[in-house]
Amino acid sequence: MRLNMKILIVAVILLSALLLVSPLFLQATVGTGGYVVTPGSGIPAGVKATDAAAVSFWDLPLWIQVAGALDGILIAIGLMNAAPFVIGKIQNVLDNRNRLNIFNYVANNPGCTPSEISTRQNMKNGTVKYHVQMLESQGKIILKRMGKYTRIFNTSKANTEQEKTVLAYIKNDTSRNILWAILEEPGVTNQRLSERFGLDKSSVHWHIERFLNDNLVTFEQDGRFKKYYVEPTVSKLLSNI
Repeated sequence: MRLNMKILIVAVILLSALLLVSPLFLQATVGTGGYVVTPGSGIPAGVKATDAAAVSFWDLPLWIQVAGALDGILIAIGLMNAAPFVIGKIQNVLDNRNRLNIFNYVANNPGCTPSEISTRQNMKNGTVKYHVQMLESQGKIILKRMGKYTRIFNTSKANTEQEKTVLAYIKNDTSRNILWAILEEPGVTNQRLSERFGLDKSSVHWHIERFLNDNLVTFEQDGRFKKYYVEPTVSKLLSNI
């Protein structure tokens, strides 16, 4: 089948070339018959070169039309032969064992980082980086910069931006504990969270400010204290994790 296709392509190329050069041979033949070519007398006064009538494809000599059609056929044949190769490349992106392991890990651990994959999958950082780039280029995963980390998500699960943000936060133990504490104890204060986890108030404040900036929590002012609450949509997300 491949041999027949190659023969067909070569035949089309040769025929196109023959049709393209045939006018040159015709002109040479006519020249030997006694015709003398002399320079033209120039463009008549008042006539511009741009005044020439437009010529459509169907007004061209037959040999040019045939050559153009054959070239179009050749291009179509080339595209048909290239299509399976391109599709195969996309389908085979997961044929590599390491790449498949990374893809599955991301699917089961949305919001993971390249360094986390390297540690958990026992792969070198360079190897992980290469396969992550391959998966991203084929649309299998997406990378999202969050703070100082690059988080990886599986495109097939179609996480919303809020889901990605929540998943990224719960990867950090302290952020996860504080967020869950606010969910379990609506109206909790900074001081209460500081006492519960043995953290400085400034540290708790830093985490909560990030939650507020990403619209994960809200607060109510109660005198000199702020009472914190998890947003309803975030609460629903956390309950499903």
